[in-house]
Amino acid sequence: MEKQMEQSFDQLSNTIAQIEDARVVYIDDFIPESASEEDQTPYFEEALGDGNVKLILGPKRYFATVRLPNRTVLEGQGMELTTIQTPDTASNEEWTVSVKDKDNGGEYIVVKNLSLDGNRRRGAEPAGGSRSSCLTLHGVKYAWITNVFAYNSTLHGFDVTSTGLDYHYGGDGTVDSGPSQYVWIDSCKATDWVDDGFTTHHSEFITLSNCYAYDPSTRGNQNGIEIDDGSRHILLTNNYTSGCYGGIEIKAHDNSSAASNVHINGHISKEDARSYNFRHIGHHTGEDPDSTTAFHLTATNLVALHPNNKKGFQNNIDPRALVISAYTNVSITNFTAIGDESYDFRNGPVVAIQYKARNVALNGVNISRFHRASDGVIVYGGSNRGNHISLNNINLYDAGDNNGIFVGSGHSHVTINGVNAIHSRNGGKNAVESTTNSINISHVNASGYETAVISGGVRYTNPITVISGGARLASSTGEPRHDQSIILASTASPTAIQSKTMVAASSNSHAEGEGSVVVGSAGNSRARGPRSSIISSSGAIAGQPNGGFGSMVLASNLTSNPTSYSVVGGYGASGNSSSSNRKWELNSRNGTIRASGQITGSSTFTDFAEYFESVDGEPIETGMLVTLKGDKVQLANKDDIIIGVITETAGGCIR
Repeated sequence: MEKQMEQSFDQLSNTIAQIEDARVVYIDDFIPESASEEDQTPYFEEALGDGNVKLILGPKRYFATVRLPNRTVLEGQGMELTTIQTPDTASNEEWTVSVKDKDNGGEYIVVKNLSLDGNRRRGAEPAGGSRSSCLTLHGVKYAWITNVFAYNSTLHGFDVTSTGLDYHYGGDGTVDSGPSQYVWIDSCKATDWVDDGFTTHHSEFITLSNCYAYDPSTRGNQNGIEIDDGSRHILLTNNYTSGCYGGIEIKAHDNSSAASNVHINGHISKEDARSYNFRHIGHHTGEDPDSTTAFHLTATNLVALHPNNKKGFQNNIDPRALVISAYTNVSITNFTAIGDESYDFRNGPVVAIQYKARNVALNGVNISRFHRASDGVIVYGGSNRGNHISLNNINLYDAGDNNGIFVGSGHSHVTINGVNAIHSRNGGKNAVESTTNSINISHVNASGYETAVISGGVRYTNPITVISGGARLASSTGEPRHDQSIILASTASPTAIQSKTMVAASSNSHAEGEGSVVVGSAGNSRARGPRSSIISSSGAIAGQPNGGFGSMVLASNLTSNPTSYSVVGGYGASGNSSSSNRKWELNSRNGTIRASGQITGSSTFTDFAEYFESVDGEPIETGMLVTLKGDKVQLANKDDIIIGVITETAGGCIR
């Protein structure tokens, strides 16, 4: 996109040179000395003619509404040296400077080195639609606006829009015909406007750079820069805003397409109420339809300096440094928010991600010194929560008294990675809090907080790592098919299929039943039953797909164990896994121990012992001789019949 815009501006530069070679005129040559200054519009019309002209203005104030034909350069002697003022007699709908043909648009327009006074002082009110601004481009292809100051506007300072006088409201997913294209506004400023300082509507391939918007006249939704309905393919570079409701607002009304594919590279917002505000109105609540057009926003190197609402914008709305609502595919990199410690942030968050925002990534965020902010970053939950959100490399310093980062209810697709959180007054409650236990949290460093991490209501004084979802770690291949399954240090395509399954240090092995485990095994070993396990075996099978609970195969080859609650070992030299290869079995259900070979003990099983209770119920010391009294034993005396000796090393014990 950037290359395409560079090519278009090269074409514009070449055309400007052709215009300047064709005809250059001076407005003062067309205005008689005796002419009234009340309205000089006719003299501008005469000088401009049908276009293909460069019109030069002197270092003075002119009173006119100027309508530019195609292929026109309008040039003053410098910002605040040359001024065009909307006449006192002009109607409310007039623009200070606009294109001549608003229904069909124009092309190759240049305005530079002058000021535009909208003269709202005459008692003008906004006339509706795209009317009443200082400079409006309707459907202009190729334009360059540079070193222009717009002030005292009845609507906008600068407006780049499509053809026609009324804005297009055809519903989400629709675009207006006749967009402005390839417009570059550079090194301009705006103040004392009613709606927005700089704005775009239903236009594309627009660049705004090195501009400054500050101190609007009213206290509603007055944004320094607003990329509005239907705008697309927009570049904003190295701009400044101050004292506005929104520094940069990228948005749309509910009955229009959202601005999309907008890219910000460098911006400083100073003392704006909402430094950066991205939203699609009417697509926020759980009952609202999802936006079909609010996509693709990127921003790099943003600064929110002392955001506040001391001016009372929007009925004294709470301030924010960044708000993302309803947009999908949003990437913010290198974002810095610096608070004014003397300003009460009203127990609100500094950064908010909310209202169906999806695929949002914040990376490299610095937030510091916000007095009485509730949270540094909040990801709102609920029925209209966003999803697929990642917060990476977040530095917080006195950024939230309740939480450094808070994630609301219902979230499962949120990742928090790399958080450094310091509360210098030791007054922070939680560095990171998630109301659910199913989001990913890692690499948290915290000091000055009561709790480092809360995950699903469980408090951790020291930071922990929480990783949700199936995982394959240190393994060349493998497939964890359940979000509670894991493959560890394994090869040859192992699988962990159901909940709570694991294959570790194995090759070509499979944990299939819920809660099953395969460790240190190979040869297509399969833990098939629930809570079944295979350890240090090859070609083993434990349990059955719909049964065989708690079956284990241990240190075996080609051995199957279909029996529940049992442990077997066995060996088969070749062929398939078979239960006939079992050589020993421990059955927990009935207590049976079976072995096909010899069982040896401490004395090769040539001695055995019988279990008796003592007469008094107390233990008798090992090695003492005992006699029988009834069906119990006691220490033998001199004349008693000795039946045995107390031992702990018999080869076997019977009862």
